[in-house]
Amino acid sequence: MKKIVYNIGLCDGCFKCHTACSNVHKNTDGQSCRKMKRIHNPIDNYARIITDACRHCDEPICANNCPNEAIYRNEETGFIIVDKEKCTGCQICSFVCPYDIPKFVKGKMIKCDGCNDIVLKGGIPACVEICDRKALRIVDVK
Repeated sequence: MKKIVYNIGLCDGCFKCHTACSNVHKNTDGQSCRKMKRIHNPIDNYARIITDACRHCDEPICANNCPNEAIYRNEETGFIIVDKEKCTGCQICSFVCPYDIPKFVKGKMIKCDGCNDIVLKGGIPACVEICDRKALRIVDVK
């Protein structure tokens, strides 16, 4: 099983991962499956941009609550995938996700799929490939 891991200490907030994701997922009206967030530390008055995306949870609450069984784990990669054919856009997955990751676009839910099709062909996710600072990595987990 694979996971995309994020090291906030290496991220410089360049938005390259966000753009790469948008370019790969052209059917999302140019929306990235990654979220960019600005966080502010009031103690030292320091602000930074961080990226966030699906964590492909071991127990995915989004999949467990989808009434149409449109969200599933790919057995080979371990990534959590939305089946666009089964998705009715009810948005339950978005409401139950503790990380507020799934987005409603064109009447369907979208979320990071780990660039599953690319990974199945031996490639790496677009966000990981573009990250010069190695803040995003793909790792094998058990």
